[in-house]
Amino acid sequence: MRARWGSKLGFILVTAGSAIGLGNIWRFPYLIAQNGGGVFLLMYVICTIGLGYFLLIAKLTFGRIAQINIVDAFQKVSRKKISGLWGKTVGFANLFNLFAVTSVYVIVIGWTLSYVTLGVRNLLMIKPLAINESLFETLSSSYLMQLFWIALSLFVTMQILIRGVKEGIEKISFYLMPILFFLLIFMVCWIAFIPGTKEGFKYLFYPDWAKLGFGTDGFEWKTFAHLTLLALGQSIYSLSLGLGVCFVYGSYLKADVNIEESALYVVALDTIVALLSSMIVVPTVFAFHLELNQGATLSFVTLPFVFKQMFGGKVLMLAFFVLLFLGALTSIISMYEVIINIITEKEKISRKKATFLILFLNFGLTMVVLASFTGIFKFNIHGKNLFEAIDYLTGTYTLGMIELIICVFMGWKIFPQISHNLQIKSKHFKTYFKFVLRWLIPFVLILLFLTA
Repeated sequence: MRARWGSKLGFILVTAGSAIGLGNIWRFPYLIAQNGGGVFLLMYVICTIGLGYFLLIAKLTFGRIAQINIVDAFQKVSRKKISGLWGKTVGFANLFNLFAVTSVYVIVIGWTLSYVTLGVRNLLMIKPLAINESLFETLSSSYLMQLFWIALSLFVTMQILIRGVKEGIEKISFYLMPILFFLLIFMVCWIAFIPGTKEGFKYLFYPDWAKLGFGTDGFEWKTFAHLTLLALGQSIYSLSLGLGVCFVYGSYLKADVNIEESALYVVALDTIVALLSSMIVVPTVFAFHLELNQGATLSFVTLPFVFKQMFGGKVLMLAFFVLLFLGALTSIISMYEVIINIITEKEKISRKKATFLILFLNFGLTMVVLASFTGIFKFNIHGKNLFEAIDYLTGTYTLGMIELIICVFMGWKIFPQISHNLQIKSKHFKTYFKFVLRWLIPFVLILLFLTA
């Protein structure tokens, strides 16, 4: 018997938890810091509401119609042999993306768990460590130390996954999501009273149009295309649209759940968390006159040093890294669930065995990525190690490519079934929905891939 969500609220919290992870709390703040602040935020919101919301609805509905894993869903829904080929292509590309993304993700989760324990030790004065720039360098250069924290993170993840959809994933989300929101709001309120943060908030909410290509010398399409591609890629990344998560979660939905309304809640929660996370990181960077272009290590190198100089900094540091860990945990659970769903249905093995197998394989791949990251072996693609290359490739290109294939299928092959399942009453909504799937998203993706 196929698993089912216990309630509509549980489904919303789980889906939001998938969206609200490192993509929003760790990745989004450094992207917005590097790419113009308010103008990147504006493009992200436009991409999320105008495109991401409709993609989310479509994929949840596709999953509810199919009631099966993503590999077999295409042929089942369209009943054509060619669709089976589509399914295998998307399914295996999806598996590649999932293993690639999680191999990077678990490294970052290991960092967050390490910093949580550091925060506890410093708060309780149990062998406290000095917080300085060498702290992260010591952690990130040690292969064995990172491997330990990765293994511990995977062990925690496994304990949730083997309990199943309702008793594991849904139940943990009921507890974690309210805690996550409380910590976010608490930290934003605290940061707002720190002297010097005004310029950071201004950077976030006042767009610099030159960063979007509208300069005094005219319009630069290349600049516009690059920023839009990053914003769209982040929207797809943060909503878990390119990883099959929404499809699988939709396949666990009951027939009476209003998908349009639920998707709206998920998008709203996702956008709010992205904004709140940026309101923590960016104003803090401005207040202490730090560099914006620090990339992925911003949260682990700069912020702990900044927290040290604040009133109540020990509490803030612990709260921030607990926040990061909870967000990361809810997201990676959803990614592994997609693979578990495929393996259990295709190979007919138990959920427990599938979970062990997947986490074991992923741990092996992570060891290779970590070896590249720590310099045990040299691997460079345009100056990027394997960690950086995977993050850039998946976040900017491969997730979007899978979306292109799925959009064409949903828009041209099965849109009548999606529309019927949703019972869309508004003619304007239906027209725009069809236009987004059939033309707008494919056109934008192809255009950006060609010009970026």
